[in-house]
Formats: sequence, C-alpha cells, structure tokens
Amino acid sequence: ATMVTAGVFMVCRLSPMFETSPFALHVVMTIGAATCLFAATVGLVQTDIKRVIAYSTCSQLGYMFFAAGCGAYGAAMFHLFTHAFFKALLFLGAGSVIHAMHHEQDMRYYGGLRKHIPLTFWGMMMGTLAITGVGIPAVFGNPIAFGFAGFHSKDAIIEGAWAAGQHGASIVGIIVALLTSFYSWRLMFLTFWGKPRWEQSEHIQHALHDAHGHGHDDHGHDHAHAHADHGHGHAAHSDGTGGYHPHESPFPMLIPLILLSIGAVFAGFVFHGYFIEPSAGEAYWHGAIAFNEHLMHAMHEVPLGVKLSASVAMLLGLLGAYIFYIRSPEAPAKLAATYRPIYLFLLNKWYFDELYNLLFVKPAFALGRFFWHRGDEETINRLGPDGAAWVVERSARVAGRVQSGYVYTYAFVMLLGLTGAVTWAINIWATSK
Repeated sequence: ATMVTAGVFMVCRLSPMFETSPFALHVVMTIGAATCLFAATVGLVQTDIKRVIAYSTCSQLGYMFFAAGCGAYGAAMFHLFTHAFFKALLFLGAGSVIHAMHHEQDMRYYGGLRKHIPLTFWGMMMGTLAITGVGIPAVFGNPIAFGFAGFHSKDAIIEGAWAAGQHGASIVGIIVALLTSFYSWRLMFLTFWGKPRWEQSEHIQHALHDAHGHGHDDHGHDHAHAHADHGHGHAAHSDGTGGYHPHESPFPMLIPLILLSIGAVFAGFVFHGYFIEPSAGEAYWHGAIAFNEHLMHAMHEVPLGVKLSASVAMLLGLLGAYIFYIRSPEAPAKLAATYRPIYLFLLNKWYFDELYNLLFVKPAFALGRFFWHRGDEETINRLGPDGAAWVVERSARVAGRVQSGYVYTYAFVMLLGLTGAVTWAINIWATSK
C-alpha cells in the first residue's frame, strides 16, 4: 500500500511527462478504474474486518489513479490527502475493535459493540461517513458544498472524469461509490449493531477459559473447574455474549482516533480550495503538477445528475446494507447460497491468486526444478566439483594400491625409477655425441 500510495504521488509529479502521451494516460485510467471496481467487489464479501478495510484501500487507490489518468491530478492528490485521514482512522479503529474482542477479527462474531466501546464506535462512524462521501452538494441554490472528507475528494474525481470526457470511468466511479457505501455500512452494522455473537468465537472462548482456569499451570482440579465454569457460562447467558464483556481501548490508543476523526470531518471542506479550485489551486501547486485549470472549471459545469450521483449511490448503499444486515440479517446467507458461483468468485478475489499460481508460480517452480536437476546437478556439479572429486577419489584409490607396505614392492618401484633415469641419461649422452 505504501508503494502504491507513493505511485500516485509519482504519477502526479510526473504529470507533465504523462501529458505528452494520451495513450499512457489512458492506460493509467483504465487500470485505475479496473482496480477500483475489482477491489470494491471483493470487499463486499470479506468477513475479516481488516481485509474489508484493506480492499477498500486498494479500491480508493484505484480512484486516485483513474483521476490522474483523466488529467485531474489535483483531484487525485486531494483524495490521497483526505484518504489518509479516514483510512488511518478506520484501520486504527479496527485495531481497537480487535483489541476489545480479544484478537478476534471475524465480523461474524461481533455485534452490538457500540454500547461497550463507544469512543471507538464514534471514531469509526466518522471514518465511515467520510469514506462513503456523506455531504451536501452545491446544487439547488446551495452555494457551498459541505460534507465529510471523502465527499469533497471523491465527488471531485467523478466530476473530473466526466468533465474530461471519460464518461465510462466516471460511471465506474459512481458504481464503486455505491459498493463502497454498502461494504462500509456492512462493516459498521455487523460490528456495532445487532445481537452479540461473541460466544461463537474461539478467541473469546479461549479468553474465558484462561480467565476461569486461573492460568495454564494450575493443577488438573483447577482445569476441570475452569471447564465447568466455561460450560456454565454458556448455559447462564442467552444474549450471545458467552459471558464476555468487551472493554474500551486505553486512552493512548484512543488519542489517534480522536485526532484523525477531526481530519475525517473537516479536511475536505478546509483544503478543497487548495487542491482543486481553479484560482487557488494554480497558486498552490505552483507548477508542481500539470494543473489543468480549464478542467477544474469544467468540473463545476457537469450535469446535475453527475453532481448528485455519488450522494445517491451512497444512500443506496446504506439502504442496501441496512436491509441485509439489520432488517433481514438472514438474507445475505440466502443470497450467497442462491448465487454461490458469484459469491465464491468474489470471496476468492476473482481467483487472481489461483491465476497467478497457474501462470507464474508453477512455471517458475518447473523451470527452477529443470535448472536444478539438469543444469546444476547433472551438468555443473558433474563437470565441476563432483567431477573433480570423483577424479581425485579414483586417483587416490589407484595410488593406494601402489602403497602396499611391502619392502620388495618399494624396491621394485625404485628399480623402475632408477632404470628410467639411467635410460634417460644414456639417451641424453648419446644425443650429445
């Protein structure tokens, strides 16, 4: 994520170079829009709270890239800036939830946490309102748009793409805004609303087991007592908590949530002029990026439907998440069973891991095995170290047979050597005559 974030910055800083190649910009826009849609669809079905936020990050980075590909570099950097606040807030909020739930990360085992960890809840609520783009657009006579951080930057990307004539990318952005709203509110509803489902979590049961067992080094009687208490806890509690009571994170963990919440609420409204407004933006960037003042003007002239599209998408996503996870919580399982191939396709991340394994990993291992056996073992080693060692070994065996230990053998060898030396001397003498 760090490299890709730096990549957004790099593309924007190199925007004068990208401006010379419409094809390069089209490639950036296409890959960004595809990434944006891909990651959002995968985030719809993930159950690990950190995975949902991680795929959300991937999707938002896709927004930034397709904004850059449309020439709206100011909007791309603006979303990079606002995204830092609300995504850091959501990640740290998820860490606080995991801390409260004794390292459990599966949202299926959460529920009803807003009363137990209220500060974490309100922090993540601010982050969710920011990432889903809640705000009041400047339409129907309203002169100033006001909303959470993501409202200003995400709407700027959608409007910038439309103003640049890239209507397809803009429509993808609107669809992803709906998906973003759905999976973000899905996360909030599964985590903070509904009935507690903690007793189904192995992590929670281990925590209760350790608490009731008084440590792992007690005698067998204590362990038996712990199991008895554990079972009694299940029988005594019918509210789904299993006897576990989540606790709010310590204050040092909450301070960043409070500070980031301020950025998630106000960063978009306060700084939008510097990043994307035609007059202020030109002076702010001062040539650091290829700031298209004409495009920034055109953003304000897009049709009313485009201006309202992101807000409508956010409301539709919120409504869908409410119906599925508050009003009819049994509906997601039925839908997944009905459309199981699609559900598995999204759950397995479009099978990209399997595709990579087939196209790259397996051929790489096969090539490696070929060079290992045929090249390294049968060629290099046979002609190199192993071959040299074999020659030395064979030579040693031959030399060992000569070293018999008998005096007459050595005398015979000496006689042969002396005969050879005398023969050589006589030949030298005869030649000199």
